Amino acid sequence: MKLLDHYVNLETGSISRKVNYDPEIYQDEMAKIFTKTWLFVAHESQIKHPGDYITNYMAEDPVIVTRDGTGKIHVFLNSCPHRGMKVCSVDAGNSKFFRCPYHGWTFENNGNLIGVPELQYAYYGELDKSKNGLITVPRVESYKGFIFANWDPNALPLKEYFGKDLLWYLDTAFERALGEFEVAGPIMKQKIKTNWKICTENFGDDYHVLYTHGSAFKIGFMPPYDQLGEYNAYCDHGHSVGDIPKFGVGLELDRAIAKQIGPEAEQYVEQIDQRLKERLSPEQANLHQIGQILIFPNLTFLTFGCFRGIHIFQWHPKGTDEVELWQISLYDSEAPDQAKQFARIFSQRENAPAGLFAADDGSNFEQITESTKPYVSRQHHFNYSMGIRHEGEIKVPGLPGHLGRHYSEQNQRNFYRYWLKLMKEEGIFHE
Repeated sequence: MKLLDHYVNLETGSISRKVNYDPEIYQDEMAKIFTKTWLFVAHESQIKHPGDYITNYMAEDPVIVTRDGTGKIHVFLNSCPHRGMKVCSVDAGNSKFFRCPYHGWTFENNGNLIGVPELQYAYYGELDKSKNGLITVPRVESYKGFIFANWDPNALPLKEYFGKDLLWYLDTAFERALGEFEVAGPIMKQKIKTNWKICTENFGDDYHVLYTHGSAFKIGFMPPYDQLGEYNAYCDHGHSVGDIPKFGVGLELDRAIAKQIGPEAEQYVEQIDQRLKERLSPEQANLHQIGQILIFPNLTFLTFGCFRGIHIFQWHPKGTDEVELWQISLYDSEAPDQAKQFARIFSQRENAPAGLFAADDGSNFEQITESTKPYVSRQHHFNYSMGIRHEGEIKVPGLPGHLGRHYSEQNQRNFYRYWLKLMKEEGIFHE
């Protein structure tokens, strides 16, 4: 085990570049972080009906997320317990069973082994099918349609893992719909030559936006950046929130967009405002929107207002210097058609692989890796000291979490604080 306290100094904000490229550290992350934290695996709208399934990853491990005939949701390792072959090789579908293409073992969508070719001849009838079902992820919980799974049978319940402060912000985003949020279109996937942490901790880094994404503001693609956010906040367990506006600003931004779209959109904004007032606290309704959310370790959201939906980024680690980004967009099922179309076009222009923001960020991530991975460069440290002596100075009645200025690296330090805690603990598997 590396001397991680030498690599991560939270008192000074100095973090060794080696944390991104050391193979031993990476393997410890797989063992100690991704087996003990709640990982997003699907949205319920992706598996609405009995028999529906999608495939995903929990870190590097392939999984199947399925709804069985009774409506129960399961998450299984996508690996036959016989000789390890994937039992499902497509992104999504509907099926009552999964059959391994190697030897033909067949499993119900609840994981039970129901068919073994030549059971009597090959196994002398001695194979116990009840003990050879698909390997099950022991903990699966859903929050407002978002399904998470955890390999640790003793993990905190999902809502406790989020914590009350993050839940306050999540509810502000997740309740901003007249109907149900639904995933629209297929998953967008791309590979980026970088470490997963560089991508994930970027969410909540409001400092880079005016410079990295300056062109988007110059051409009027986005409203002035000083209107989008005033604060950021960090929460328990490494989670954080960025681009938190002043009270009242979010609603006015949505009203301005609605005027461009049309009367139905203007009515929609007021209906959303009324819904938030009915279902949430006055402070949540008055906040109306937030910009970015990071759920530790590798799930990030963009949630700007009711005309941009919820854009989800999953950063799947694929080694020390590669990440596979999966993106999905969710829209309100009851939003006017014009509003849905606006949201689709906006998300494509902003965050599709060739979008304004995605291209900027992807270039940054890869160039950071190119310049910090080589031998001499990785002997040095990143500087995460912004605002380090001023944490806790900002208090806004009604806003939870540990608030900081719009420009601060407190969220990144919070990320590494929890990362360091987990890395010092034992994993749940013992090799």
